[in-house]
Amino acid sequence: MHNDFTLFVRKYPNGKRVVFYFAYDETDTRVGPWTTKCLTKTAARNYCNRLLKAGLLVQVKQKVFTFGEYAEGFWERESEYIKKKEGRRDITDHYILRCKKYLQNQIIPFFGECEIDEITEKDIDAWLLGFRERKEKVGEDTVIKRYKNSYANSVFSVLSIMLGEAVKRGVIKANPCDNVLKLKNDRKKLEILTLEEERRLLPDNYKKVWGDNEIAYAVNKLASITGMRVGEILGLKGEYVFDNSILVCGQFSEDGIGYKDYTKTKEDRYLPLMPEMIALIRKLMKKNGKGFVFSKNGGASPVSRAVIYYELHKALNKIGIDESEIKRRGLTIHCWRHFVNTELQRQGMSIPQVQAVTGHKTLEMTRGRYNHLDARTIDDVIEAQAVIAGKKTTKKSKGSDEAETKQNRSKFKVIKKPEIEPERKRA
Repeated sequence: MHNDFTLFVRKYPNGKRVVFYFAYDETDTRVGPWTTKCLTKTAARNYCNRLLKAGLLVQVKQKVFTFGEYAEGFWERESEYIKKKEGRRDITDHYILRCKKYLQNQIIPFFGECEIDEITEKDIDAWLLGFRERKEKVGEDTVIKRYKNSYANSVFSVLSIMLGEAVKRGVIKANPCDNVLKLKNDRKKLEILTLEEERRLLPDNYKKVWGDNEIAYAVNKLASITGMRVGEILGLKGEYVFDNSILVCGQFSEDGIGYKDYTKTKEDRYLPLMPEMIALIRKLMKKNGKGFVFSKNGGASPVSRAVIYYELHKALNKIGIDESEIKRRGLTIHCWRHFVNTELQRQGMSIPQVQAVTGHKTLEMTRGRYNHLDARTIDDVIEAQAVIAGKKTTKKSKGSDEAETKQNRSKFKVIKKPEIEPERKRA
């Protein structure tokens, strides 16, 4: 003799406890389990009694559909979701890889065993807030890890995308992420290098600051006048270097992807370069030919980012910017992209001209995130103030500073695309 059903509590990895039940079919065989979606046994017992009265205690569906099962293969190049999205916009390998890591490291451990329709707004809110102080296993030890809000919000966005797609497929009725607020923005405000610091860091006689590290110097020099992404710089090949310009048409990554013959935006762009930069690049090409320009093995592969970062820190230390200031200001090689975007606008280039150089596609990036204009560097501010105040002023004479600005601006002059494009070799 037995009861019509038996209850038990299942604890998910995220700490949530849900009551499940077993029942008995017409052959007196135990079947299940099924979830009651209740958090207490009292509520679960009432739920099961209602099912028993309605003759629905033994359910047709016996398999529990978990989030982990739904997520299987979601972030693969050939998945249904990626194929659908690629019909509307480009999806890069870097983006897919990043989302896959977020899923494996931060989402599956908490929601993988949960039934997908049991994940609630409350569960997600607690999970998101938990990034501020997360217990994690490291070997045999348990450590407390504190993540930045910006990282937590990025992971949250991936979960929201996946559950939003589940709604579209009819797997769940509503996305529990919709009413969950992201954590406050804690993105560090960058304090980019000044022109004076840039000139001390990258002098014509580079050995004063960089020693014999000509490649690291050349990488930073190119970044400082073009704002190229570091992957684009490391992916530059000799075959795309011309008399007064280069063709940016590829990128290199060390996360298992390697070289790709397209940029982040999938659009090539020509960049004019001053003669001194072309000469420096051609000097390196004597060793590396048409292979990777910034290489130590004859062009077979570029130097690592770690080496570039290490040498940049050493050079910054050399000009008096110590490690604490580097950290405070957030100085990395990517900061050159912020530096160039800001400097081109300061010198009066239009937004389309700046974007032709940097490769940015949105105003949000060009005018917002990558723009660090300082009012102290804008020559016409005092003149404008005088006009507002109704004062007579004398326009600043064309002195050395203005001449220098014009000279700098000439470095970035955008050239027209050649009528005949050089043949490109696509992988």
